[in-house]
Formats: sequence, C-alpha cells, structure tokens
Amino acid sequence: MNYYVGVINEAVDYIEDSITERLSLGEVSHRFGISDFHFNRMFKIVTGITLKQYILGRKLTKAMAMLKETDDSIIDVALELGFECPEVFSRAFKKQFGISPARFRDSNTVFEGVTRACIVERDIVNYRGGLVLKGNRLFMEEFSLWGVFIEANVNHNDFKGKLKSRAEAFLTASAQIPAMVQEQFFTVVNCHGEDNGEYTVFCGRKLNHGLTVDTFQERIVTGGWYMGFNYEGDMYDIRESFIDDLYRWIMVKEAELNPNGIGMINIYQNNYPASSGVRILVPVKKPV
Repeated sequence: MNYYVGVINEAVDYIEDSITERLSLGEVSHRFGISDFHFNRMFKIVTGITLKQYILGRKLTKAMAMLKETDDSIIDVALELGFECPEVFSRAFKKQFGISPARFRDSNTVFEGVTRACIVERDIVNYRGGLVLKGNRLFMEEFSLWGVFIEANVNHNDFKGKLKSRAEAFLTASAQIPAMVQEQFFTVVNCHGEDNGEYTVFCGRKLNHGLTVDTFQERIVTGGWYMGFNYEGDMYDIRESFIDDLYRWIMVKEAELNPNGIGMINIYQNNYPASSGVRILVPVKKPV
C-alpha cells in the first residue's frame, strides 16, 4: 500500500475506534509521528476533507443516530461523544444541519451525514514539497473499440445502478463473441461540457486482428500523448478521488490536458472487480 494512503487509512480506523474521545489534529498527528501541518495536508489530499471537518462530521453523524435511536438526553449525547459541553455540541449540530438537536429529535427529518472515509489506493508521491499523483506518460496510436454508449448523470439517484447494469450486460454479451479480445475491457468517459453531471460512457473491447463484428457500435480512440495513473478499488469510489487528484496533479505539474474528444480512458483486466486494479489515462498536449 502507498505510504500516504496507508497512514491515513490507519488514521480513519483510529478515529472510528475513538469517536467518543476528544480527538484533535494534534493528538492524532502525534500518534503517527507527523507534524500537524503535514498530517492535515496528507489527510485532506487522501480523503478530500480536513481532519477537523472529518472528526466533527463523524461525531455529529453519530449524534444523529443516537438522538433518533436512544432516549439519551442531549447532554448525555454531547458528553458521550467528547464535546466540551452541551452548548458547543448544539451550536455545531445546528451549524452542520440547520436545526437544533432538540428539534431534530422531535422531527421526521433525515439528513445525510458524513460517512466513513473511503480510502482509495493509488500512487501518491512527494513532488517538490507537494503531494501529487504518480503518473507515467505514454504515446498511443489510434485504435478502435466496439461496444455500447451509455448516457448517465451523476446527479441522479440511479446513476450507479444504471451504469453498472448496462456495463455488465455488455460484458456478458461480449464474452460470447470470439472476435472480441477478452483479456481486458475499456470505458471511455466524456462529460458534455456543462456542469450538469451529464456524461457519455462508452464500454467496449478491442477486436482480434482482422475480424469484424456487427453486434456493437464502434468508438475510435484518438492517438497521442496520455498520462497513466494506477488505482485500486470500486470505480464509483475512485471517480470521486480521481477528480480532485487530477486537478491537483495538473496544478503541481503545470500540465495541460489535450481536448481531443476523450475525457479519460479506464482500462480494466477481465477479472475486474476481483483484481480491483484500474489504469486511468488522460490526454495531455505534451509529455510531462
């Protein structure tokens, strides 16, 4: 496991086991022998949230469950979760959810809390004092994939289910076609250029040399320079981390993406998700 990912993964476990304690940045960072500044930076890069925000969010999420599922007084809930006093707890709860603990308990309101951080395995390195993804550049010749186009919107509740079912249907059908290369499959992702959550995802395979197939549509993958990044895990979890990771990599490396009609290419071995490995390629204008 990558060093930075491993440390934060252990930190998340520790926070979960100690959620009723008065946790702080100084206490947690000292436990791992890292300065407050560097530990907080590591935590935010790996999880997307600061340590303070995460601890408070997890405590308040636990508090919601306790207020609904137990008869414990608000004072007892606050003290059990390590808050200095009930007033501090009530202010934090109202700031987070827009309602006091008492009103929340008496209402039928349900809020989305802060879920346990999902730590995605990827290669993070120290580059000139900053933490950034480790990538490998490669030049690819143009090639064709054959498969299906899937329209999806990440803001819709059925986003994951729709995309997963369509992709699985393609993989099942394509596995029966000898002309298609079975060792790996691809997804080519393109956003629609607007901040509305709409994406087109092409799920496809290569064809064995000299063969043709009329069962699926063709998608030409533009040749040129690409940067490759390695991840492990569920692609739906990876997607959230990769967006932040990529923007940070672009800024630190002063890189420029190539608008060649491809947002990113995901390459999976045929035994995914059992293997959990994903190779993500993004087009760049020149080698970085």
